[in-house]
Amino acid sequence: MSRFPWTVFIRFFLAQLFAFNLLFIIAMAVFFRTAGLPATHFWPVFGVFFAGCALLSAFTSWRFTRPIQRALRKAMRVAGKRYARLNDDGGEEPGLFEDEPGEYSELVLALDRIDKKLKKRKEQLTREREENAAFMSSVQEGLISVNADGRLLYFNSQFAALFLPPSALQPEQSVSLTDAIRVPEIYESFRRVLEKGVTQKVQVRLGTRLDNQPRDFSVSMNPLRQGKTGEIRGVIGIFHDITDIKKAERIRIEFVGNASHELRTPLTSIKGYLETLKEDFQAGRLDHAGNFISIISSNVNRLIELVNDLLSLSALEHHSELQLETVNALMLSDHVVKELAGMAAEKNQVIRVTGVVPPFLADARKVEQVLRNLVSNAIKYIPDSKQIHIRWDKGPKGEIVLSVADNGAGIPEEHHQRLFERFYRIDRGRSRDAGGTGLGLAIVKHIMQSHGGNVMVKSQMGVGSEFICTFPQLKERHA
Repeated sequence: MSRFPWTVFIRFFLAQLFAFNLLFIIAMAVFFRTAGLPATHFWPVFGVFFAGCALLSAFTSWRFTRPIQRALRKAMRVAGKRYARLNDDGGEEPGLFEDEPGEYSELVLALDRIDKKLKKRKEQLTREREENAAFMSSVQEGLISVNADGRLLYFNSQFAALFLPPSALQPEQSVSLTDAIRVPEIYESFRRVLEKGVTQKVQVRLGTRLDNQPRDFSVSMNPLRQGKTGEIRGVIGIFHDITDIKKAERIRIEFVGNASHELRTPLTSIKGYLETLKEDFQAGRLDHAGNFISIISSNVNRLIELVNDLLSLSALEHHSELQLETVNALMLSDHVVKELAGMAAEKNQVIRVTGVVPPFLADARKVEQVLRNLVSNAIKYIPDSKQIHIRWDKGPKGEIVLSVADNGAGIPEEHHQRLFERFYRIDRGRSRDAGGTGLGLAIVKHIMQSHGGNVMVKSQMGVGSEFICTFPQLKERHA
């Protein structure tokens, strides 16, 4: 039930009643004195007139106060108060916003227009707030707004996932910057923004709650100012995760350094033997010329092999298209074993091929490259008189599994995670002596990834190593 303005009603009622009765008393006093009537007749007449004045005053006061009541109810509704009477369906009282005749109608109509505008503005603000919240939560960067006291006014879901404990996510919980990040460099940067009003940008390594591993961030901090005065009231911080960029940069630097080193070694050898051969030729000493030329040729072949591997790796990294065709695993294995039989015979090694799998779709040239790299690595790095076992199996989901195992010395476990990195070597001197480029396993990894498969290593010291490649079922592409 909406409140009736009783104070206004009573004031109007009393004012009218007093005025009517005052005028009546004065008029009747003059009349009785002029007519010479006895005073005993005055009070009955006054009582009847008083009752009539009371009724008239109440009616006129109600008529005067009723529009005020409607205007007040309108104002209360606009102000968000729950004073409007509701009907049985939950709607507003019928006629509440109808035009009110009289001098208060313009006020009611004006309040009605204000109410409609406020409703429209509220809907717009609600929609914009929901859109902004959805946008802020979808970005990959952590976003925060910090006031002058270091309290978080706002943070998006990405920042919460990175830095905030679950207890800090409670609605009533007040969170400070120190609760999330405990790095002095961040605090100093936020303080400088608050004091000087200039943008700050720093790169820091911070611990996160995603994987409990430190990650690299580029943090941008900008002042948050009052609209009219321009006074700094806080700081907006953007935490951009650059871990992958830093990792790629480190890989690039290591790659350039390793590639330069791998190229320089045979080139230095070629240059040295050429200079020696030139001096011997000018002096007429040709006794060692054949040996020198053999060494130069060997280093040239090593350079060609290295360049070819680099080109293969570059092509694989640029997602070259697979040339799918039906691959016969045993025929391909026999071909590779015949190619490498000479290398194995020099070390008195035996290569066995087992397993029966149906023909499968793959890039035959790249599958052959995978098998050749794995078998040649085994030949190079296991001792003489050992065995290499090539086995083909079909997995439970129809995938084709290639295994290349040996009974060599094995690979220490600390090297397993990095074996497939470019130019990674367990023993650099021994690897170069064996003639490897350091790219064979990296090429195997990229070929398997291009097929949608994977490669893994199992090894035990003193027992041997096994490299397992899984080729998923592929469907032939139609033009």
